[in-house]
Amino acid sequence: MAKSLPKLERETTGLKVFPLFTILGWALVGFSILISVAVLSPTGSAYFGSNAKVVRDAAVIGDSLLADLTVISSWPKVLAPLTFLGVASFMVGIALGFAAIPAILDRRIDVLKKALPLMAGK
Repeated sequence: MAKSLPKLERETTGLKVFPLFTILGWALVGFSILISVAVLSPTGSAYFGSNAKVVRDAAVIGDSLLADLTVISSWPKVLAPLTFLGVASFMVGIALGFAAIPAILDRRIDVLKKALPLMAGK
């Protein structure tokens, strides 16, 4: 039979995993920002910056301009859900941290109730 955890440990298990969720959230959002800066910015600059609209519209199949356009249009579709997952993971981590506060405060109140008569008796 599995050993049961004391009430305080059961209610504060979120304190053990909330750093993982918050770090995962920051990592996913940071990865999205990194890809946006490292991939999309230079590609967008190469596509829009040095080519006139007439040149971009007249690009033939197999041209590097169409490859740039494919990168520019496909990466945001990948990064949006990844960023959303990162923000959601970060918020779950924060919620797990906050959820443990009432249990910890209840335990502190119980300890204080036991210690207060001893402190008053001196």
